[in-house]
Amino acid sequence: MRELEHLHLQLRLHRHLCFYPFLSRALEYVKEAGFTLDDLISSVSARIRAKERVIEAIRTGVIQRPVIGDDTQAQTELLSYPFARILVSCIRDSYLIRRYALAEAKGAYKRLIEDLRSDDSIIHELSEDLGIHAEFSPNLVLLPFTDYLRLTANLRDKRWKLVNRSMVRGKVRLGMTEFVRIVQEAMYERIVKDLPLDVPDDICNSLSEHIEHIRKELGVKRKNLEGLHTPPGGDPGSYPPCITNILNNLKAGINVPHSARFAVTAFLLNIGLSVDEVIELYRNSPDFDEARTRYQVEHIAGVKSGTRYTAPSCATMRTYGNCVGSDEFCEKVTHPLSYYRLKLKLGK
Repeated sequence: MRELEHLHLQLRLHRHLCFYPFLSRALEYVKEAGFTLDDLISSVSARIRAKERVIEAIRTGVIQRPVIGDDTQAQTELLSYPFARILVSCIRDSYLIRRYALAEAKGAYKRLIEDLRSDDSIIHELSEDLGIHAEFSPNLVLLPFTDYLRLTANLRDKRWKLVNRSMVRGKVRLGMTEFVRIVQEAMYERIVKDLPLDVPDDICNSLSEHIEHIRKELGVKRKNLEGLHTPPGGDPGSYPPCITNILNNLKAGINVPHSARFAVTAFLLNIGLSVDEVIELYRNSPDFDEARTRYQVEHIAGVKSGTRYTAPSCATMRTYGNCVGSDEFCEKVTHPLSYYRLKLKLGK
């Protein structure tokens, strides 16, 4: 009884653990409390919340942290995390795994921004737990360039390039908001690295109702994404291999290089997609920022300057490593737009 009271006290003192369930201390709490796999499966509230987490990840791409009113709610929220990982692992879909991990990291990021307004201790705990060797001072963080390079590898905006950063003694200078964005990348790494879990078939079978619901949501999401790839009067089947490859990566939530983003954006705008339709294609990107994306797409579309950019030539695509192989039509053209028009004309 005394041990149980101690655990409840720990949860009350560190209720924020349920908002960052991937932390080592959160996992330790679950172990110390003696929760087993059977306990998770038999907990109706944790099961329901776990399914909500996964569906929210599919629908919105961000798992919001709820308002926690008492210890019971905190415990349910905390236990729903390992259960959600079980559900995702049973489905074994690489797109779902990446989207779920990213949605968890984005939800934790939003909560972290809120927490920092009243208490900055959580950022120190997160950094240490995630293996980030940062030095903190008021409104400034110094991060070893090796950590910086690792954690910004998937951030494609030019402002993250090391050559555009100020350094002190081999460490990169960052504002706190910038550092929190980098912490989001570390949280994503932590969450995604162990997925999918090796879940026994009998466990997955016992969760078939939840899994089927999630599969349906996943199917709807995929159908909507595929619809976005079809411009008015256009034909995705006529896209050149390079453009199809970039779109597939965007659809899968994989970060693509700036040169590829420019190429696919210019291509789609030139064949009839609107600015808003192109922006939607980037929502799965780990570093998606709607305002920044809109600015970049509108710039390429010539909304303000009046100059619409065309897609890069095949030679330029090869130079930047965006050419993924050729087919019989590639051999007849020197530009992705020429490929598209030729294939449409021939009806193939």
